[in-house]
Amino acid sequence: MWKYDGWGSEFRLGVVTPHADIGPEAETQAMLSGVSATVHGARVDFAPMHPGGTIDEKIAHDPVLRFVHPDVLDRTVESLSSSPLDAVGLAFTSSSFKIGPEQERNLLARLSGVSHGIRLETTGTAAVSAIRKLGLKRIAVMAPSWFDEPLCREGEAYFADQEVDVISVTPSGPEGGPLAIGPAATAEAVAKLVDRTGARTVFITGNGQRAIGAIEHIESELDITVLTANQVLLWACLEGTGLRSRISGYGRLFTEG
Repeated sequence: MWKYDGWGSEFRLGVVTPHADIGPEAETQAMLSGVSATVHGARVDFAPMHPGGTIDEKIAHDPVLRFVHPDVLDRTVESLSSSPLDAVGLAFTSSSFKIGPEQERNLLARLSGVSHGIRLETTGTAAVSAIRKLGLKRIAVMAPSWFDEPLCREGEAYFADQEVDVISVTPSGPEGGPLAIGPAATAEAVAKLVDRTGARTVFITGNGQRAIGAIEHIESELDITVLTANQVLLWACLEGTGLRSRISGYGRLFTEG
């Protein structure tokens, strides 16, 4: 008699995302379509993004650091975590690259003091956990076109410091900004990257880089493993819930991890 209204969901996920970015919430909700789950966003001002979801051709680094500043992020996480959530994911890859793994661990420890006991994950920690779980090697990281070379070098250092077998980090994602990217362009960019690097795994980083719709096609066509920013973040947030196996069509991570 009564229709599902979202209140009795099996899983409630909070997502912290740049103010003009719809990608993390959209992709996470799509992956959860077979589960009674809800996604609840909180937004942080990010100067390189503009009304309508556009982004600067290359993002400046100061706003990346500002995103994780205590005056900004702690208030946002505390407010979001006041809701009855099961986990909170920080959907912002570039801050992980910028601050490095040690400061990222310190960030999570700091935020745990304001998250009311709710599980916290960053995209960086989620990616490393997924890579280790699947035992992945020869990983090429396809950063979005709006990452510059210095940020990519910091991405290389981020993974090297954690002894992850990353062979390249390049801003090789499709150009044109978040709203111009589609699955076909993503698949083409990945194919070129694999051809150039000989990678056996591609991590499509940048939570605003549209990617999940191409995962299954790429894995089938190229016989590689594909990870994406929002995919690994959701996977990590679902740890211990028993719900991972019910996510279908979005990569080997959910079927084998």
